[in-house]
Amino acid sequence: MSTPHPELRLARFAAAALAVGFGFGGLVGIINSAQPVIHRLVALALLIALVVLHLRNCVRPVDGSRPAAWRWTIAVQALLTGVGMIWFADTWYGNSGFLAAALLLLIRPPRLAWAGFGLVVVAQFAAALPVRPSVGEALYLAVGHTAFVGIALYAVARLADLVADLRETRLALAAAEVARQRLAFGRELNDRVGASMRRLISHGEAILARPDAADARSDLDEALTMARAALNDARSVAHAQRDEDVVPRHPAADLGTVGVAALGGLAVVLMIVPTELRWAARVGLSGGESALLAVALLAFLACYLRGCLPLRDGTRPRWWPAILLAAGVLAVAPLAVFDFPVWHVAYFLPGLTLVLLRGPLRWIVSVPLICLDAVLSLWDANMGDPTVLGLVYEAVWSGERALLVFALASMAGLTARLVTARAELARAAVVHERLRFARDLHDLFGFGLSVLVLKNELARRLLGRDAGRARAELAEGVEVARQSLAELESVAVGYRSMTVDVEARTARTVLTDAGIEVTGEIAPGPLDDRTDTVLAIVLREGVTNLLRHSEARQCTLEVERTATEVRMRIANDGVAYLAETQPGMGLSSLTGRVGALGGRLRTESDGDRFTLVATVPLKPALVGRDADRVDPVPRVEPGDRRREVVAHGAHAEE
Repeated sequence: MSTPHPELRLARFAAAALAVGFGFGGLVGIINSAQPVIHRLVALALLIALVVLHLRNCVRPVDGSRPAAWRWTIAVQALLTGVGMIWFADTWYGNSGFLAAALLLLIRPPRLAWAGFGLVVVAQFAAALPVRPSVGEALYLAVGHTAFVGIALYAVARLADLVADLRETRLALAAAEVARQRLAFGRELNDRVGASMRRLISHGEAILARPDAADARSDLDEALTMARAALNDARSVAHAQRDEDVVPRHPAADLGTVGVAALGGLAVVLMIVPTELRWAARVGLSGGESALLAVALLAFLACYLRGCLPLRDGTRPRWWPAILLAAGVLAVAPLAVFDFPVWHVAYFLPGLTLVLLRGPLRWIVSVPLICLDAVLSLWDANMGDPTVLGLVYEAVWSGERALLVFALASMAGLTARLVTARAELARAAVVHERLRFARDLHDLFGFGLSVLVLKNELARRLLGRDAGRARAELAEGVEVARQSLAELESVAVGYRSMTVDVEARTARTVLTDAGIEVTGEIAPGPLDDRTDTVLAIVLREGVTNLLRHSEARQCTLEVERTATEVRMRIANDGVAYLAETQPGMGLSSLTGRVGALGGRLRTESDGDRFTLVATVPLKPALVGRDADRVDPVPRVEPGDRRREVVAHGAHAEE
C-alpha cells in the first residue's frame, strides 16, 4: 500500500492534532465547571462523540470525498451541539466550532455551507447571552471561539484537499496546454502554408488551362516565387514552433493560492483580535489608550501576517529577521502602558517563530514561548490557572495555535511551489510538443516543397526550348502541391487523433518532468488505426491513473510486437490498484475497448508494484511484413496519385 506524500501527512496530522487540541480545551472547561459530576460526564460523552465524528467526517482521504452517510453524521453533530448549547451553555462555546467546520467541509454549494456556518455562530451567541454578563462577552465566545475553531479546522482540512487536487491535475493541465498549442499550430499552418499552397495550385491550374503555355514565362516566374514563399512559410512555422517562448495562460491554481492566503489571514485575525478586544473591554481603557492599543494591534497583525504568509515561491520574506524582531518588540513594548492581561500577544509568537526560524533554533525559541504561562508563573505573572491542569491547558492552547499557523504557512508555501511546478510541467510538455511539430513539419514538407520549387524552376527553363515538357513539369508540380496540401491538412487534423508513438513520447516527457524514472522500449511496429488508438487510450489512462493515484518513483512503459499480437505493459512501484475515475475512463471501460478488438486486459499486483497489461491480436493485413519490419515510406511521386499503405493502414484514392 502506498503512503501519502509528506505534505499530505502534515496536513492530516495538523487536522487531527487541532481537533484533539480543541477537544482538550473543551475538556478543561467541563472539568472546571461547577455543574454536578453526572452532568459533566454527560458533557464529556457529548464532546468525545463530537471529536470522533469530526475526525471521521473531516480528516478525509486524498481525493477529498465525503464519507458514507455523512448527512446522518452531520445531523448527529447538530443534535449533540444543540444539546450542549442548551445544557452546558457556560462551557460549550468552543465545541460548537466542530459543527461549524463540518458544515463548511461537507455542505454544497459553498453559499449554503457558509450560511450554515453563520447560523451556528449566531446560535452560539444566543446561547451565551443568558450566562454571560454582557453582549460583548457573548459575542467574544461566538466569534473568538466558535467561529475561530470552525475556520481553523476547515482551513487545515481544505488545504490538504487543495494539495491533493493540485497533484492530481498536473497531467490535465499539461494536456490542456498541449491541446491548445495543437489548435494554434493547425490554424497557423492553414493561414500561412495552406494559403500559399492554394494560391500556387490555382495559379498553376490557370497556366495549364491555356492552349499555349509558351508565353507564360512571367506567370511561371510568379509561380516560382509562390513556391519559394510556401517553402519559406513552412520553415518559418517550424522554427517558430521550435523557438517560441511558452507561457501557459491563466493557470487555474493561481486562484488556489489567493484563496489559501485569504483563508490563512482570516484564521490569524480570528485567533488574535477577539481575545485582545475582550480583555481591553473588560478593563475600560481611555480614548488615548484605546487608540494606542488599536495601533499596536494593527502593527502586530501586519508583522504576523507578513511573516506567516509566504511569498509566491513559498520562501520566507526577504526581511524576515526584521519582521520577527519587530513582532517581538511589539509584543513587549506596549506592556509599559498596558497590563499583561490586556496586551498578551506574546502568547501568539510561537506560531511566528515556528514559521520563520530553522533548525534547532526554531525549537529552542518556540518551546519556551509555548510554555510561556509556566515560565511566567515562576514570578506569579501568568494569566491563567496556576495549577498543573491550568498550565497544561495554557501550553496546549498556545501550542495548538502555533501548530495551526505553522500548518497554514507550510501549506500555503507548498501550494505556491506546486502552482509553479504545474506551470513548469505544462511548459515542458508544450515545449516537447512544439519540437515535435517542428520535426514532423520538416520531415513532411522538406521533400515535397523542395520538389515543388525544382519542378517550377525546370518548367521555366524548358519553356523556350520544349513547351510540351515544360507543361508536363508544371503539371507534376501542381500535383505535388495538391499532395502536399492534402498532407498539410492531415497534419492539422491528425494531431487530434491518438497513436501509441505520440502518447508514449508525451507520457515519457510528463512522467520524467514529474520526477518519475521511466524505462522500457516502445516498439509497436505498424498498427491499424483502431488498434493504435485503443492502445494509445490504454497508455494515456494508465499514466493518468499512475499520476493521480500513486506515489510512484519508477515506471516501465513497454510495447512489443510478436508475429500475431502486440503487447503493452505499464508497471509502477507506487500503487496497488487502478482507480475508476469517471464513466468511460476506468478499468472496466479499458477492458471493454480492448475486448472489442479481440484482445485482453489484465492487472497484476505484487506489494507496492502494480502492472497493467493489454494484448491485442494483429490484423491479418499487418502480419507477415518484411523481416526487418521496414514499411514503405510515404512520399510524393509526381504523376502518380496512388498512396502507399502507411503505418496507419490508410489508402489513397485511385
